[in-house]
Amino acid sequence: MQINISNLSEGVYSYDLVEKATNLGFDDQFDEIVAAHVTLEKSINQLLLTVKASVKGVFVCDRCADEFDENVETSFTTVYSWENDDVTEDDDDFHVLSHDQNIIDVSDSVRDYLLLAVPAKHLCGKRTCEIPKQSVVEKETVDPRWEKLKELIKPDRN
Repeated sequence: MQINISNLSEGVYSYDLVEKATNLGFDDQFDEIVAAHVTLEKSINQLLLTVKASVKGVFVCDRCADEFDENVETSFTTVYSWENDDVTEDDDDFHVLSHDQNIIDVSDSVRDYLLLAVPAKHLCGKRTCEIPKQSVVEKETVDPRWEKLKELIKPDRN
């Protein structure tokens, strides 16, 4: 998922990028296609990228153990700036470009943000899988050996 930034004038650009999930390092759990919509805003000193990415995954429900498909979506913003004396540090969402660099690769960021968007608890959402809102409370049976202790409790006298 690369964007050629050479010869871009200042302004807003839109890109729709598609890549195979295996090329981005996803396992067989995810569908073949990772889609990303990138909005690039170029100014004199920097590039601001707003990315919306999605991939379909096959998960196993944590309650009923049935397999189900779920679309994993994420969005993030990242900044690319050209190197100068003030800016030399790379960050997760801030990247420094050399002056001769013409290509921006957003593959690693898309993969990382999509993996972070995968829910920790997978629920299929089927009605048969839901926990009932009211639980059935069975009448407690008391061990007969403890029945005599109830006689020790005296009713409150107010």
